[in-house]
Amino acid sequence: MKRVFPVRSVGKIELVPLNEIRWIKGAANYVEIHAASGKYMHRETMHNVIEQLDASMFVRIHRSAIVNLEQIKEISSELGRYSLLVLHDGTELKIGNAYREQLFDALNL
Repeated sequence: MKRVFPVRSVGKIELVPLNEIRWIKGAANYVEIHAASGKYMHRETMHNVIEQLDASMFVRIHRSAIVNLEQIKEISSELGRYSLLVLHDGTELKIGNAYREQLFDALNL
């Protein structure tokens, strides 16, 4: 099992430990990796990134967001639907309707 995620930058490849990654945001053909050690830009699509990550540790919650399951603090309800996820660092992320069941399955809810 992989323990690091290689992030290609200009002239270097940084190895970001998976347990440091809080969440990943899609930005066209790039992703922003938000980790304890900082924010990294990586030229890759969301689809390719989620395929490279450990499914027991990461789940896609929106077409533009992947989250580390260990970083989730709470899931909030709006209008009777669980649609907002809060991380331990206070980051709030929307849960897409198409991804809600997958998130709940990953959390055994």
